[in-house]
Amino acid sequence: MKVITAKDMAEIEALAYKDGASDETFMLNAAKGISKVLIDLIDNKKLPPSVNIIAGKGNNAGDGYVVAKHLLKKKYNIKVYQLFPIDEMSKLCKKKHDEFIKENGKVIFIKNVDDIDFEKDTFILDAIVGTGFKGKLTGFLLDVVQKINKQAKNLNLKIGSIDIPSALNGNTGKVDPIAINAYITIYLGLAKYGFFINDGPNYIGNLIYVDFGLDEKYKKLAKQKLEYMDKVNLKNMLPKIDKKRHKYEAGFVLGIAGSKGMFGAAKLAALAAYRSGSGIVKIISKDEIPSAFYELVNFVIDFEKIEDILLECLKADSIFIGPGLSRDKKIEDFLFKILPKINKKTVLDADVLFHLSNNLKMILPKDSILTPHKNEMKRLLHIDKPIDDDELIEKTQKFSQDKNVYIVLKGYPTTIFHPKKDPLTILGGDPGLATAGTGDVLTGM
Repeated sequence: MKVITAKDMAEIEALAYKDGASDETFMLNAAKGISKVLIDLIDNKKLPPSVNIIAGKGNNAGDGYVVAKHLLKKKYNIKVYQLFPIDEMSKLCKKKHDEFIKENGKVIFIKNVDDIDFEKDTFILDAIVGTGFKGKLTGFLLDVVQKINKQAKNLNLKIGSIDIPSALNGNTGKVDPIAINAYITIYLGLAKYGFFINDGPNYIGNLIYVDFGLDEKYKKLAKQKLEYMDKVNLKNMLPKIDKKRHKYEAGFVLGIAGSKGMFGAAKLAALAAYRSGSGIVKIISKDEIPSAFYELVNFVIDFEKIEDILLECLKADSIFIGPGLSRDKKIEDFLFKILPKINKKTVLDADVLFHLSNNLKMILPKDSILTPHKNEMKRLLHIDKPIDDDELIEKTQKFSQDKNVYIVLKGYPTTIFHPKKDPLTILGGDPGLATAGTGDVLTGM
């Protein structure tokens, strides 16, 4: 899925309107898809058929009114909290409000934030502001967003946002000072860049796509910032396993890892390689790995014997280097000598990244995969001050191109960089991964 800025999304929609597309048709298509998402979600979560919609005054609110009408016809209990007077609504929003009223829909005009009062087990649909919102959230709207977030937390209510959580900047991913804290974001047409950077990931919840009918030719005109890979498409890309394969067909992984006091990192990486499907895993270390699990083959080789180590590398299908290797200056010298001579797929992590940051003249194996977290990446880039995610992505992409390496920038989301392609981002994982050893496990995987 292509990821673009909210600004570019507005521009390609404007081109579609110029060519004769109907904003009302787009709204009807969007609302149909949103309604289906809500019905499925409420049914799957076994929630009562009750939805409260918080409506602003633009076309995002118009989407909300059409959804309200759909759900009302499905016998849902629908209540719309209208935040602005009718005369401030966009023309299309007012039209959809009037149509909802004709269906005997219930609209409560809010004059005071205390008038907003949700019941237990009600689903909340955020239709306050869309991707055009920029700047600081203040006054009445700030009070409204604070009230919605607080009540949702206290009553354990789920919030769905139409296209983007209200008050999240779709270009920068920043909030000032807060935005709607969504359980799901039902995004329309294309994913917005602001979902994936800075504050965005903390507010979007789970992303669900709805097609509102924008022709593909307009989508192709927009500049891609990232590519978004969801779990469904990712699963379809996994290779099929040959049921008759033997251990060497499953893959031989060689690790150069571990040192006194740091053998746990090497063992975690090796075990992860096994658990991920490798047929055999061997570790080269300077000293014997204590209490190694039975399946692990450990070669103890002096790191001065480069040629002996390279002979073992020739037998492997892939190699990982780094977990627990130590930050000793002798290790940096060893890496400087051996890395240019390795010609297998190689994952570089942990202490290798530290030494590489000290000596960027190191020649790396062709098509190496580096797996830094953000602070490690900043160290590689020699950046010692806070920077926005957008700048970090741009600089990491350039580093990938300059060094001709793949980079898995760990975090939430995780972004994967290719020297000749746009970055790919994945929403996955949770704060539990911010634990010592999980990076070593990823290296082995």
